[in-house]
Amino acid sequence: MDIKVFWPSHLCSPKSKQGYLIGWFNTFGTLCVASIISDVKLSELEDILLEFCLSGEHDEFTHINRVCNVQPQILGVYTIRNQPHHLTHTHPADYPIWLHIDMNEAYVPIPMHMTLKNQPVDILSYEIIFYDQPNPERLQFLALNPLELDISTSKISKPVLTKVEQEASLNLKKIMEYGNVLNGETDQKSDDLGKILIQINSSYFLEHGIQLLKMNHQRRDTRYPTFYAISNIVTSILNSIVKTIILSPKGFIGYYIRKIVVGLFLSILFLALNMAEVTLHLLTMRLPKFILNGVAVKDLFAGAQQIDLRLQQLFFWPRQYMMLRKRNWANTAKTRAYYISFYNSMWLVANDIIIGLAIGSFLMANHQILAIKLHGILHKYTVKSLQSMMFWFLESPAGLKLNHELGSFLSELFLWLFRLWTLCIQAIEPYTPRIIRIIGVSGIFGVTMVISLSSDFLALMTLHVYCFYMVAARIFNWQLVILNSLFNLFRGKKRNVLRNRIDSCDYDLDQLLLGTSLFTLLTFLFPTVVIYYATFALSRVGVIILQAIMETILAFFNHFPLFAIMLRIKDPERLPGGLEFQIFNDEDFLLKHHGIAYKIKKMWIKLTAKKPQKSHSKFTKKPVKYKKFVTFNMTHQVKRRKPIHLATATQPKKGTYLWMHNLPIPLSAIFFQYMLLWKRLSSHYFSAYVFKSLLYGEPIKPIPKLQVRRNGDYISNASR
Repeated sequence: MDIKVFWPSHLCSPKSKQGYLIGWFNTFGTLCVASIISDVKLSELEDILLEFCLSGEHDEFTHINRVCNVQPQILGVYTIRNQPHHLTHTHPADYPIWLHIDMNEAYVPIPMHMTLKNQPVDILSYEIIFYDQPNPERLQFLALNPLELDISTSKISKPVLTKVEQEASLNLKKIMEYGNVLNGETDQKSDDLGKILIQINSSYFLEHGIQLLKMNHQRRDTRYPTFYAISNIVTSILNSIVKTIILSPKGFIGYYIRKIVVGLFLSILFLALNMAEVTLHLLTMRLPKFILNGVAVKDLFAGAQQIDLRLQQLFFWPRQYMMLRKRNWANTAKTRAYYISFYNSMWLVANDIIIGLAIGSFLMANHQILAIKLHGILHKYTVKSLQSMMFWFLESPAGLKLNHELGSFLSELFLWLFRLWTLCIQAIEPYTPRIIRIIGVSGIFGVTMVISLSSDFLALMTLHVYCFYMVAARIFNWQLVILNSLFNLFRGKKRNVLRNRIDSCDYDLDQLLLGTSLFTLLTFLFPTVVIYYATFALSRVGVIILQAIMETILAFFNHFPLFAIMLRIKDPERLPGGLEFQIFNDEDFLLKHHGIAYKIKKMWIKLTAKKPQKSHSKFTKKPVKYKKFVTFNMTHQVKRRKPIHLATATQPKKGTYLWMHNLPIPLSAIFFQYMLLWKRLSSHYFSAYVFKSLLYGEPIKPIPKLQVRRNGDYISNASR
């Protein structure tokens, strides 16, 4: 029979003692060993295991045990070679399996013999898979697939099957069950690695729970039962006094302190949540349809969206915290994802406030100088440069011959608008230091609030660029549409609106002459309009790039996976990225526990080994040395590997020894939000939509902002 044993690596050490194996036995020879319990009798260990499984005092194991599929049991005995022991080798009648594993000098376990249902079974080959026992208290676990940190993925609803599909699936299930019966497999195979991993993740609680109960049993059976009873009585009295006086609501101190603190905290929390709810309601209110097409208030300003984001987090954090408190730890991956998401957002907010206080204090201390510098830069690049372009267009720009009359009209129009905007800026300029000071004060809410208000202030100070772009784009679009219609008239065709196609049409001579004249006139005026449109379109694109940079910085501060990166550096076992199997070397445990001493001993043996003298006789034969070894019979192995020599065993068998490790989570899974943002950036700005908008003179919309989760889902809001 072939068996597969999952073995914890911490048991392969010189500190391990002989004892009984505790773990899970799955059908078809798959065993998962959790621990070795030593210095205990078999009958006492049976009582301890039964008490552990039925008492319900160990909540962690109780939760995880619901998905382990099988109950933990005693699997057999564990002995150390060349050491006496008094363990039971015979198969007890009540156990379905009894396995004897012996540890050699290299701390490698070797299955010796096994019995199933009181019948000896020949072990033809075996597989020992070593694993590092994960510690659930430190949120370590093994997983087949990489941990999904994105908790926003909503559950995909299963498609509703028709009656024919339901009957087909039922018949297929019956066929598979009948095939198992024909093959002699009455039970469904449980050699599922996912189920084994659940048992491995629960092995820590099983081991420590059994050890704790064993210590309690030994204390009860100690030589001084009176002292043990007196200590229990004193401990219970002290606990009752503490609960009565300090912790219990009936106690004087605990009752009034708890009443005052809890009442004050609940009152403040109630007021804060009410104010936050009112603010969220005001931010999500939409304007009337005739004002900006009924857009929501929060979509007009980046600062409003940042406030909306923080208020959503304020509502989501208590719920997320309660979910972590009540979460069933059997759902390991989802629970860890919620844990990492919760603490990552807390860390981000804390760092956001710290950096915001530093930048805010700088803005408040230098608001006068920054106001002067800001007005100088804006006036230079958004007013002076565009005015110089308008004066240049009155001449022959780059040797182009433009229409003088139309160019003079457009230049004078935009220059007049520039003078009007300069008057508005002069009225705003005295208040700019106060605005910068307000932006600095907002640093107490984080650097993201400073960036959001700065983005809004930039949009306000470049409002004239947006207006000029819209005017030029509208003129360009109108002329382009008119030219298209006149070109159809010039060809003797007409657009059929009902059938959405171009049909032939008979025009009168007057219509053809008028249409041809207008088409020729607009064709010669078109280059002048294109020059003005291209100028303001490029200036608008520059402002959009600045706003996109600020949005990227906001996304960096709002969704940077700081906590996940720290966990990956500090403890990669908490962020599994899949499993990795490596071939085991028989010297691994020796190097681990006796690294330097073993290397020195090995080198000494090589140096002191006597070289055999060469014999020149033709009739002398070299002595044959027989070495007993265990070969590694790997499945799907192309090249045969050299056998790894282990210590001599009484019954050498073919076996496979493997290491099972967690792979570190890939960076793409950590920075999934930035990958999502980059996809949205590339699909928006590097798409045919932007080229078409620039070509036809249509307004370019900024990207939808990457918003925060609400109840586990992302909310994508259209920006202004």
